Amino acid sequence: MSLGNKSFWRNKPVLITGINGFVGSHLASALEKKGAVVWGISRSTDKGRIIKANILDYSTIDTFIKEKKIEICFHLAAESLVETGQEDPYNTFKINIEGALSILESARKNKLEKVIIASTSHVYGDNKLPYLEKYSPKPSRPYETSKTCVDLIAQSYAENFNLPVLIPRFVNIYGPGDLNFTRLIPKTMKAVLSGISPQMWGGEALREYLFIDDAVDSYIKLCKADPSSLGNNRVFNFSSGSRISVKDLIEKIIDLSGKNLKIKKIDDERGLEIPSQYVSSDKAKKILKWKSKVALNEGLKRTLTWYAKYFTQHI
Repeated sequence: MSLGNKSFWRNKPVLITGINGFVGSHLASALEKKGAVVWGISRSTDKGRIIKANILDYSTIDTFIKEKKIEICFHLAAESLVETGQEDPYNTFKINIEGALSILESARKNKLEKVIIASTSHVYGDNKLPYLEKYSPKPSRPYETSKTCVDLIAQSYAENFNLPVLIPRFVNIYGPGDLNFTRLIPKTMKAVLSGISPQMWGGEALREYLFIDDAVDSYIKLCKADPSSLGNNRVFNFSSGSRISVKDLIEKIIDLSGKNLKIKKIDDERGLEIPSQYVSSDKAKKILKWKSKVALNEGLKRTLTWYAKYFTQHI
């Protein structure tokens, strides 16, 4: 079957680890609409086509992939917060590295069609801007370092075992449905919609943000890419090109809300962040014909509207 054929996803058995997470749930919904048979692994749910399992439990993962005849795996399950890595580096390394190993080894044994290992632009660290896929990672904190280790292990599996591994590196993903209120955008929107001045430390750091629909589209484009067109290209950056300081982002959210609020500056003990982090997505545009479609203002409006409705119903 041609990878470009419209029937590519029809009845295709797909596994998403971390399926109940923000990105995983959106990706599952999109793939189901395309006709895929979506299975999931979650540490919190055991219902329908989702099994409750620890991503470190290789035997359970391997048996599941074999029994369900999985053809494509999106590995999203991870300890994904920088702060958690600072507080609990041991488990951050253990979960992220061993979890990826469970997937990669089972994928090797079961000869999966594609394995997508979610990564992050944070692995580039203090590199020349914009970050390019050819740069050597320069991680420092445990979270970024764990993701860099996973990237290298995944590429080793690809090189040595001819495993079709692809590694998307994302900037900060945001949008409706993100209930992790330690992240900047959900945390700020929750405060603003509650009539509370949003807190900020620092504020000058320049970052990029990618709307969830564009992130899901990038996963789908990456997975459907014809292997013959990729060559040795396994790593792809995905971003919107919307570069904005933390302070300007918070002020933009306040403006969009129509609230008469001011930022509350706070002191924080965490170390200084890298002043600017953003990537080039030119490679994805050229090879995958991918580009982001949702501008930052539009994405923030949609997200703010979703949170306003959510808080009305749940708080």
